[in-house]
Amino acid sequence: MIKKTFERFNETVYELKLKNGMKVHILPKDDPYFTTYVEVSVPFGALDLKYQTEVDIKETPFGTAHFLEHKIFAMPEGDAFLEFSKLGVDANAMTSYNQTSYLFVATQNVIPALDHLFKMMDTPYFTTENVDQEKNIIAEELKMYLDDPNVVMQNKMMEMMYHVHPLKYDIGGTLESIMDVTPEVLSDVYQRFYHPSNRLVTIAGKVDLKALKSFFSIYDQTFPNKDKKPKTILPKEPKRLVEKYVVETKDVGIDKLMIGIKLMPSKKSNRDQIKKEMAISMLLNILLGPSSKIYAELLEKKLVNQSFYINTTFEKQAENILLFAESKKVHKLKKILIDLMTVDALNLMTEEAFDRYKKVYLGQFIFALNNLETKAYLYGKYYHMGSSLFDVVDILKEIKYEDLTLELTNIQKKYISVLIHKKA
Repeated sequence: MIKKTFERFNETVYELKLKNGMKVHILPKDDPYFTTYVEVSVPFGALDLKYQTEVDIKETPFGTAHFLEHKIFAMPEGDAFLEFSKLGVDANAMTSYNQTSYLFVATQNVIPALDHLFKMMDTPYFTTENVDQEKNIIAEELKMYLDDPNVVMQNKMMEMMYHVHPLKYDIGGTLESIMDVTPEVLSDVYQRFYHPSNRLVTIAGKVDLKALKSFFSIYDQTFPNKDKKPKTILPKEPKRLVEKYVVETKDVGIDKLMIGIKLMPSKKSNRDQIKKEMAISMLLNILLGPSSKIYAELLEKKLVNQSFYINTTFEKQAENILLFAESKKVHKLKKILIDLMTVDALNLMTEEAFDRYKKVYLGQFIFALNNLETKAYLYGKYYHMGSSLFDVVDILKEIKYEDLTLELTNIQKKYISVLIHKKA
């Protein structure tokens, strides 16, 4: 067990690398922390639709990662959630574009819950009957999301921006694609991506280091062999948009506007990519964040309401910015926002505002580490990006005003899509 100390943050990390390749990172916290947060992530997400094996290339239906997440909880003796409940543990799972995570929060029975979690993950149980049954459950889940106008708009915007990149498909797949998932598809993905050598275990909060070390020592003997993760194959995405402007009449109470800015990913080191993502986040908050002057003016003029939000996506070979608003003057608002992002921002943004917000951003980032779930999530995120959570602060400090203005020059009108849902 390797011990690393980060004195600036009063944090200690214990690292275990098992013989089977699984990585375990433990972030202990003393009182007043009484809970333990555990997350096991595997590098298989919604974008991993096509991958190279030793002998051929495999393709899976859209939504396979999310489907597999559901079926991991199926065990021969019943639903794995029942045992978690008996242990008094709150368990969950989530699928993103690049990984699937299984997690639980506990105040007691941490080792028994860990044991059950790994038994669940190491017992693939895919039958024709339970897979077909799951199709109906996931179909209802997808229909529920499709009742949300914002989700419908976001799905449509992805289709307007992307020609072939799998980002254009919902993480859960489509009603048609999930029908193509079979026990054979799930078994192949499981065998290739879910091996312990591909897992990262992050444990934060109140821990018994001796008990954890003993548990993983025994587990390592159960799965002594390593395995290599297949390489995901992504199609080459054209720079151009699919559609630039779409207006649809919908049953909505007020007109809705979504602006999608397609960014051009570039080959960067892990450190530079983290720096870029943070610079864009800072840029958007300075321009249109809740405390920005422009946002206050838009509210005052009743061009937006409290539903206004900004979302960014940075994934493998696909990056974008989404702006969403409800407004009675969507066309006027559209012009203001596009002009802001492509012309006016360089004149409106000042180095003084940047220096002020950088301190706020740094404070918010450090404060967020007080939350165990946030800390574990960010720890895993930056680990997969080849960095340490506690090094990110130094990366943040390196960001200069010129980094933000450079990112602004990459926002061009020819890569902006506009979607309007007009009130029927």
